[in-house]
Parts: sequence; C-alpha cells; structure tokens
Amino acid sequence: MSFTTNVTFLEKICSGDEVSWEQFKKIYSPLIRSCGFYWKLSPVECDELVQEVMIAFFKRSGTFKYDPQRGSFRSYLRTIARNGTFTILQRRSDTPPEQEKQHSIMDLAFDEQWDSEWRNHLFSEALKVLERDMDAISFRSFYEYVIEEKKPAEVADSLGISVNAVYINKCRALEHLRRTIKMLDQL
Repeated sequence: MSFTTNVTFLEKICSGDEVSWEQFKKIYSPLIRSCGFYWKLSPVECDELVQEVMIAFFKRSGTFKYDPQRGSFRSYLRTIARNGTFTILQRRSDTPPEQEKQHSIMDLAFDEQWDSEWRNHLFSEALKVLERDMDAISFRSFYEYVIEEKKPAEVADSLGISVNAVYINKCRALEHLRRTIKMLDQL
C-alpha cells in the first residue's frame, strides 16, 4: 500500500528517493496542517509549519534509522510537529514562554489532537482502499447506509438490491476497514 509509512518507504526517503519524498509530503502535509489549524495558526503559519517539519525531517533523514523499539514513526513525526507548532506560537507571542506546567498541558493537548487527526487520516485512507477493493454497488450501499446514515430500505431501493444485501455489505465493509486500519496503524 503506497500511502503507508513502512520501513522500506522510510529507507527510500532517507536514501534520497525524490518520488518517495514527494509521496511523504503528500501523505503527511494535511495531517500537520490540520494540527496547525487546531492550534489556531493562520494559513500562512500552517504552511510554515509544514515546511519546518519537512525540513527538520529532511535534515535528519540522512542519519535516520527507524527503530520500532524506540516508538512509532508517527510519534517521532508528532514530536517534530509539536515542537514546530510551539515555536511558531512563541514567535508570534509577545509574552514570555509558558511555564513548565502550562507547557505540559499544551503537550498533552497536542498529542490528543494529533492522535485524533491520525485516526481520521487512517479512516480516510482505509475508506479509499475499501472503495478500490469492493464492487461499486456494494461500496455505495455501505457508504449510503453507514456514512450518510440512510435507512437500509432506502439504500436498497435506490441501488436495486435487497435490504439483506445492504446489511451484508455493511458487515463485509466494516471487517475490511478494521483489517486495513490495523495494517495502516502498524508504524
């Protein structure tokens, strides 16, 4: 799966593979930007945050070695994004840097937001895989019933399938989503 962060993908980035680097930016820029928006950074500051995170990772990429014993890659990237966000917030503020206790609260809030955005990102990517893997009618019935919250009879009628098929498609799709999300969340 090309959009996942796996060891081979990280090795390609660290070896200077431009295609992998562009893919990395495409995958992680929206996640970083959404965290910036959560912290009320302006659109320009969010772009700056994405750039700072990418530069920070790029500078370390020559010596970066993924070690699952030390934690997940997304935690590593989260730390870089958190530091960049707080640097921008401090730069724009005329007030002195936060006290230690207040900084710890901000760290916790950032981590919670990052994790929430990560879950949304995983679900969005898993939904793309599901759409690719299921036939169009089965996916549409699942999407209308579960995501759009239409009644099963309405979905069945609009797609020309039985209500039972709507329920079966839902079960199959949810199982597929669970497996895909679990796989995507490995690193």
